Amino acid sequence: MEKKILIAVDGSIYSSQSLEYVALLFADRPEIHLHLLTCISGSENIMPAATDSRNSLIPDAPGTGRKKQTAQRYLHEATDKLIRLGVAPERIHSSVEISGQDIAATIQFQAEHLQVDGLLVGRRGLNTISEMLLGSVSATLLKKSHEIPLWIIDGEVANKNILAPVDGTLPSLLAMDHLAHIMEGCQDATIFLFHCLRFLGKKNEPCPESCYHIWGQEWCDTHLTGDDHLFHGPTQLLIEAGIPRDNIITLPEVSDLEAAHGIIRQAHKHQCGTIVIGRRGDETTKGILGGVSDRTLKHAQDIALWVVG
Repeated sequence: MEKKILIAVDGSIYSSQSLEYVALLFADRPEIHLHLLTCISGSENIMPAATDSRNSLIPDAPGTGRKKQTAQRYLHEATDKLIRLGVAPERIHSSVEISGQDIAATIQFQAEHLQVDGLLVGRRGLNTISEMLLGSVSATLLKKSHEIPLWIIDGEVANKNILAPVDGTLPSLLAMDHLAHIMEGCQDATIFLFHCLRFLGKKNEPCPESCYHIWGQEWCDTHLTGDDHLFHGPTQLLIEAGIPRDNIITLPEVSDLEAAHGIIRQAHKHQCGTIVIGRRGDETTKGILGGVSDRTLKHAQDIALWVVG
């Protein structure tokens, strides 16, 4: 089954690290197709550019042609890099989109238009003050992009191993379902399942009824109940996706005042280059994993965070 990942490219070291990351995970996965996207500003007047440049009636600003040439060069260099890293050229696609000030909105629109399975952006490592003054595409997408899983990479990722925090809730299970979908049939990555209790907190009680509409009553009552419900359901999703049981490791539960710190520590301890985490919507009361994705991202270094919401 073909899967498509959209990668934001801008010629920077951050997008170069994104290319190295997807090649590390997917160079030998023929079903994974990569769409490279570069956005350029094309309007300098007070009218915002259309999210989809093909629907815009605003004329291109002076210099747009030169920017398009630069963008095409970025895409050509990115394509060459992926090919050198072992990705077959027929799996690589690319496009240039004209954007206004809101580059994040253009990227999000294209991700939805192309119906991609994941959206990958490199984080520039901006501190809080810089994000307030300059804005951050990754931070904006984290706040606004909830329909398509967002992959944010910080620094250089050197390991295929994956850490998947679980807490028994629907968002956590949807993150595991996304991981199973993307890594379907993968034989060379180890997936670590991890649960971090809040200090003096207690484990979530099983609630299979909340998942009936996704996986059906029989599956949920079988795999999302019992003393081991936190890990049994996620493990079953991975096994059904063709991931070997020996490649799925359940880590001991720990207690921590800050779940995000516990997640980052476990990722580094087990040499995981990727963390896959579920998040609740803003309208939902935060639980064990609620808000953890934001805090985990702030502390992540040389790691990729998949946020599924």
